[in-house]
Amino acid sequence: MIEKIGKYRIDGVLGSGAMGVVYKAYDANIARVVALKTIRSELLDGLQESELVARFRNEAQASGRLVHPNIVAVYDFGEVEDTTYIAMEFVDGTALNAFLVPNVPMDLSACVTCMTQLLRALDYAHARGVVHRDIKPANVLITGDAQVKITDFGIAKIESSTLTQIGAVIGTPSYMSPEQFRGESVDGRSDIFAAGIVLYQMLTGVRPFTGAASAVMHQIINEAPVNPSERQPGLHPAFDAVLHKAMAKRVEDRYPSAAAFMDALTAAHLQHTGGTPITEEDNERTVLAFQKPVRPTSPPRQDSPASQSGSSPAAASAPGSSGALTASAPPWLVEVAPELQVALSMQIGPMARLLLKNAARDATDVDDLVTRLLPHISSEQGQAQFQDSVKAIKKKLGWSTLSTMGARMSGNTPATQLSQMSGSPTLLQLSPELMDAAQHALAAYIGPIAKVMVKRASKLTGSRAEFYRLLAENLPDDADRARFLKEVKAT
Repeated sequence: MIEKIGKYRIDGVLGSGAMGVVYKAYDANIARVVALKTIRSELLDGLQESELVARFRNEAQASGRLVHPNIVAVYDFGEVEDTTYIAMEFVDGTALNAFLVPNVPMDLSACVTCMTQLLRALDYAHARGVVHRDIKPANVLITGDAQVKITDFGIAKIESSTLTQIGAVIGTPSYMSPEQFRGESVDGRSDIFAAGIVLYQMLTGVRPFTGAASAVMHQIINEAPVNPSERQPGLHPAFDAVLHKAMAKRVEDRYPSAAAFMDALTAAHLQHTGGTPITEEDNERTVLAFQKPVRPTSPPRQDSPASQSGSSPAAASAPGSSGALTASAPPWLVEVAPELQVALSMQIGPMARLLLKNAARDATDVDDLVTRLLPHISSEQGQAQFQDSVKAIKKKLGWSTLSTMGARMSGNTPATQLSQMSGSPTLLQLSPELMDAAQHALAAYIGPIAKVMVKRASKLTGSRAEFYRLLAENLPDDADRARFLKEVKAT
């Protein structure tokens, strides 16, 4: 691997493609870690090189004028020998598309929180004459504490710039506006159209326009998508009106600004919740929804479809698979786990897979498993919806729908477990010092999500030993769990 590019020490590879590599690098002059995006000229012919270097410079100019917490900052642009590079903010995050599970809507509070940050950043960029022109999930990074960062202004249009020509069709087909397909002039309302598509996908689990590029183009120019509330019946129709305006075919019919889109989205969410704004509990669920996808504990068999098709680990472990389970899992669990994971994902997002796997280790039957999962769903409405889904799954599988959960809840469950189920505090209280120490220890394994997990566990028990056990359940690796328990018990 290259050891140095210009003044930057190369410490690793973050990603690569046909035209170049993105490195993790270090600027020793100011002791700063950066992401170094490069184009190597020997990989390109002369004409393509000239065009791409110009676009690369355009990205540096577009991003360089934008200083906003939700936009990846650009620090430097340069050319050295056969490499052109941009030094930009290093973001320890994951692209939004990694969290979008087909046919599984994302947690609503996570959708609203993410989109609010995205629209705030777009409003800032548009006010400074920069239009992104390629808003899509792959260009939206999410950090461990659920902060949004827009990246890749490589095809941005800077007002008064001649670098991107009117009439050039540039963008990603599924997220392009009608005027982009027609090769017309674009402004910030093209980004609003694309942001509407992203929001639709987050709310419903599907893109509004699908198929081959030609089919997508026809749909975007001529056809109205299905209302999101029809795809997701629990969604308030107010979201239909918001997306109808954001994705209007005519530019003048869309929101005049990203700020106006954001205000309408906030109003729709308030209608959905009956006037209740996003709470601290919602923010915790948002952080949970945007945790990095869990890697499978073992590689797929060589004859499995995933290994034959070259699918990524994330694809191989998507909801609907039983990849989260061990080989010794009982037959009832193997049968119910895929559908149970989807039902749980509807309430808590991508963390469902990890929580299901951890809860399944000690569950004696499906009702016991559901009892262990319920405390992870923050709202009573969500718990009721999940229990209804479980009843439907059991009926589909031909199992008895008379749950033993009712018996447990009516008298055979200890008072401490009843308080766990309701989310109310226990009589015993853990000290702030103990909780802080546990959070610090857990963060070494799972990052910022530790704060949420500690808070939730403290609501479930006042027993120090049980508190540590609950925290350890968030670690999928047996060795990590044992190491964590040893560390906290020593404090």
